Amino acid sequence: MIQLNNIVVQFGDKKVLNGITTTFQPGEIIGLVAPNGTGKSTLLNVLMNYVTPTKGEVTFKESYRYANKKKEAYIHSLITMMPDQSDLYNHLNGVDHLNIYRQMWHHSSIDPGQVIQRLNMSHYIKDKTYQYSLGMRQRLCFAMQIVANTPYMLMDEVMNGLDPDNVELISKLLEEKKKEGKIIIIASHLLENLEKYADRILFLKGGEFIYTRDYREKAPDDAVFLKFSSRENGKIIEEIKAFIPDLDYKELANERVIMDVHQFSKERNLQLQEHLKNNVQLKMEIGPLDLLDRYSSYYSS
Repeated sequence: MIQLNNIVVQFGDKKVLNGITTTFQPGEIIGLVAPNGTGKSTLLNVLMNYVTPTKGEVTFKESYRYANKKKEAYIHSLITMMPDQSDLYNHLNGVDHLNIYRQMWHHSSIDPGQVIQRLNMSHYIKDKTYQYSLGMRQRLCFAMQIVANTPYMLMDEVMNGLDPDNVELISKLLEEKKKEGKIIIIASHLLENLEKYADRILFLKGGEFIYTRDYREKAPDDAVFLKFSSRENGKIIEEIKAFIPDLDYKELANERVIMDVHQFSKERNLQLQEHLKNNVQLKMEIGPLDLLDRYSSYYSS
């Protein structure tokens, strides 16, 4: 278990994190979502004690905190941050890197050979890393953390630079690690595939969690939205306003227009849909907001 209690991180006059309180449970994958530069990495660094909170504390296993060097060393035996590609040594090969992590976390580490096979890395793993492509380097960074096999795993943009096949491969391995009881926290601004394997997704904005979706629970009774997009959104909105003057709508950053259908009478709703169907260039659907819509809604400028 990891508990965050009223975490505040302030640099000068800017509060990057503003009273974050939450609990992460074993056997859980958490997606931490926000645009770049809005606090995701800072929160991960707080969990690693690379950044000391201005206020609040992090507790591991119900009683362990970063109180002194001895306790920090113990906590760091339980937790890993996926290495960045810039952390790789160009003069070493992939096996060398995996063995470094195997030795550093020798109490929990697993056989690198198993991980190499699982991630289909055998054909290049003995090459020096300066020869690796972006995707190969990313897979190696992920493999290093998997070899360490710690109970708590933090990942920042884990799918960066990966092709669809490797995204699927890593997604399946993340599911396996979750079943082993790991706590996996993945910070990302890329939403594709995230909701396929995440148990919870948290949106971070203004230093606070502004939206939480738990996929293990029944979907909330969200409002039903009519959503459309075309090259002429402005023109279509003006056409709609001609017969619905008090139209309440929002144009998202992804160029989709959304409007809650409950604002209309049944007659007006049918009239609106009929009008939109006549526009052959328009893509229209009715339903709750999906993750991409929510992202665009919360983070639109």
